[in-house]
Amino acid sequence: MSRNFLPDVADDLPAGERPMVAIVRSIPGHEDRLAAAITVLTAAVRAEPGCREFRSFRGIEDPGTFYLYEVYADIDAFRNHLTTGHVAHFFTELAEHSTSDATALVQVVELAAGSGAALQ
Repeated sequence: MSRNFLPDVADDLPAGERPMVAIVRSIPGHEDRLAAAITVLTAAVRAEPGCREFRSFRGIEDPGTFYLYEVYADIDAFRNHLTTGHVAHFFTELAEHSTSDATALVQVVELAAGSGAALQ
C-alpha cells in the first residue's frame, strides 16, 4: 500500500505566517538513517527564502521519534516549500525509513496572550 506524503494545504488557512508541527516515527532499526535524512532536510529548508524557522528534534525517551517545528512566511511560501527537490527527496527517505505519512504534519495557529484561550 502506498502512503501519501504530500500534505493537503487548505485555501482557508489564516493569513500571515504558517506554523506547523510534524511528528515523524522511524521504522525500528532505521532511527539513525532517518535522523540523517532529517538533518539534511533541516539545512536545505532553512535556506529557503520563505522559511522563517525550521527546527528538528529527536526524542530523548524515544530516539525513534522526531519532532519538526516549521514556520513559513505565508501559505505561498509553504506551498513553494512542498515543490522543492529536497522535500521530494525527503519523501523518498520517509518511505524507506519511517512509518509516517502526510498526517504527521499538523497545521497550527498560535494562541495570543490574553486571548482568553488559556488552559484552566
